[in-house]
Amino acid sequence: MNWNKEKGTIYEALAVSVILLFFLCVFVLGIALPLRKSYSDEEKRELKHFPAFSVYAVLNGQYFKDISSWYQDSYPGKEEWLSLSGKVQNLYGFQGDVLYGEGKNVAESIPETGEMAETFAIENIEKTSPVSNEGKNTEREVETASDSESSDNGSSSENKKEQNFETDAEGNLEIQKADADVALQGETVGSLYLSGKEAFELYYFSEKGVRSYASLLNTVESLYPNLEISTLIAPNSFGILLDPQIQEKLASSGMDQAISYTYSLMNPKIHSIDVFSSLMRHKTEYIYFRTDHHWTQLGAYYAYAEFCKERGLAAKSLESFTKAEYKDFYGTFYFYMNRPEAMKGNPDTVIAYTGEVNDMRFLDASGKEYSGNLINDAEKMLPGNKYNCFMLGDHPYAEIHNENGEKNLIVIKDSYGNAIIPFLAQNYKNIYVIDYRYYDKKLPELIEEKEINEILFVNNVMGVGESLSAKMMTLFR
Repeated sequence: MNWNKEKGTIYEALAVSVILLFFLCVFVLGIALPLRKSYSDEEKRELKHFPAFSVYAVLNGQYFKDISSWYQDSYPGKEEWLSLSGKVQNLYGFQGDVLYGEGKNVAESIPETGEMAETFAIENIEKTSPVSNEGKNTEREVETASDSESSDNGSSSENKKEQNFETDAEGNLEIQKADADVALQGETVGSLYLSGKEAFELYYFSEKGVRSYASLLNTVESLYPNLEISTLIAPNSFGILLDPQIQEKLASSGMDQAISYTYSLMNPKIHSIDVFSSLMRHKTEYIYFRTDHHWTQLGAYYAYAEFCKERGLAAKSLESFTKAEYKDFYGTFYFYMNRPEAMKGNPDTVIAYTGEVNDMRFLDASGKEYSGNLINDAEKMLPGNKYNCFMLGDHPYAEIHNENGEKNLIVIKDSYGNAIIPFLAQNYKNIYVIDYRYYDKKLPELIEEKEINEILFVNNVMGVGESLSAKMMTLFR
């Protein structure tokens, strides 16, 4: 068959025209404002808005960068495009172990023990990082949780604060990819490791970070020598489930050694809860989510049992709770990694345990008061929001009352605490829950007013660091 040069030229021109037309349609679709969403149910966050015009932003180039970010972030059908991209990658065999946010990390050596960490001078507490008073409202309107703007479908924009640690108010993992020449530290969330259908958040020990946390606990103990002070550092799945040889290859730090060393820096009067050993004994069970950075409530139960053992309490048996299962949960890892197909086919299941005490009252960021439950029906929650089954997510303040309990407890926590508090509620008369990331009042006043007997710190291992300890310290100013 002879090739006609003239026909070939026509076909080539036609092919180029079709491709250009396709890209033109894609571009037009991308700038079609009515088709763009302002909120992503899948990612549980506000999407970027078209930037406001300013001469200064144009001159320094930021205006066009913001337009580019807006264009990419809220492109119509982005979820479907990402899913298609993942399927195409699978066709080419892009599977197996992947490291997200890889950096040139060097693991710090961890001493076995150390001298007791210093106690902050009380007069220096005011000099630590300030707590925002945004949204403070002295007039509290009581509503039910179902009427709250901070329910499962997402919080109002006034509640969306920028954070640089762990999760935001909606439970989203605040994580940034590490630059190639940045060595990650213990308090920095920065690298994820994907192995098949499950992901892990890398941990790196920081001497300054753990010493700051130990100093925080020592300071609180010195301020309240007549109260029982406890600390529960929850390991993440990386330290419990991932092969130690792989951890070593990733230049990570020994999490068990790090937690043990942190406890050794604290005053012996402080109750340090060894959760790591307990979770290691149960590592073959479903104690961590595969697609999310939290532990499951079963993992939290084993931590609760260790706390009760240390404090001389009778832990309620797991059989005494009502069990419920909510399938198809996709967590923070899944969304951050652009929905890997291996994870998509293996979603998590949220298993929740409801006890006799299940009522709570809580305040949102604006100071409004609501009634709610410790364990909530997650059946109708969005796939990415089902961890909010526990305490309806994170709130600055919550309180739980149990007429059969005896003592009054304050829990200072991050989002890991949401899964363990429903268990603790069965043992204490009154529990006052403080999420240190959002609480903006003074704890000494609450401690005196509520006649507190005990203070418990519940922090996941990624939340043990300098800046976070300073933030917790401001609660006692």
